[in-house]
Amino acid sequence: MTTQQGWVKLHRQILEWEWFEDPNTFRLFMYLLLKANHKDRKFKGQMVYQGQLLTGRDLLAKDTGLSVQKVRTALNNLKSTNEITIESSSKGTIIQIVNYKKYQEQPTKQPTSNQQVTTNKNVKNVKEDRRHLFSKWLEYRRSIKHPIDNDLTLEKLEKRFNSESLHCLEFTINNSIENNWRGLFWDKYEENNRKGQPLKKGSYEYNVELGAGLIDVNGYKL
Repeated sequence: MTTQQGWVKLHRQILEWEWFEDPNTFRLFMYLLLKANHKDRKFKGQMVYQGQLLTGRDLLAKDTGLSVQKVRTALNNLKSTNEITIESSSKGTIIQIVNYKKYQEQPTKQPTSNQQVTTNKNVKNVKEDRRHLFSKWLEYRRSIKHPIDNDLTLEKLEKRFNSESLHCLEFTINNSIENNWRGLFWDKYEENNRKGQPLKKGSYEYNVELGAGLIDVNGYKL
């Protein structure tokens, strides 16, 4: 009796595993990993816990294509190096995968499909001329292992990107990335552009500063 949902995770270090070059032992262990319960479950009155499967040598031989003797040898190999434990019950043989949970750990380096859907949704909600900057910032946060996957945070960030000028966005993002900062420090843009910096005529900043009397006739901040 087994459940066959979910997945297992294998590290490339499996290539260095002592039983990797033993085809029968490796084949049987992969079968056990894939057939073990991913959660506790009762079968005909017998509790079979996570990482266990209720089986028998004849059934293992049938499912793996190995002979009963080869199954017995492979089980002994796995037991000798503490990969599995074996105990008998009235319903059959219970095999426990030792350290089963490490084969179930969720990968963290790549974003999940849900994260990717959320990211794509928010990118589409950003004005077209600044989507590349939004994506650049999200990708940077993922690269430093601090992804932005909170919906409320993403929505606030989306609104800020839509309200700031392109020049402000470019400066703020590049400044944070160059300094390995996790946050966007918008005030740094104001500090950097307070004096002696030309403003593009017709831009939002130009019109605001012109109206406030803070730029000269040549478009430079006073």
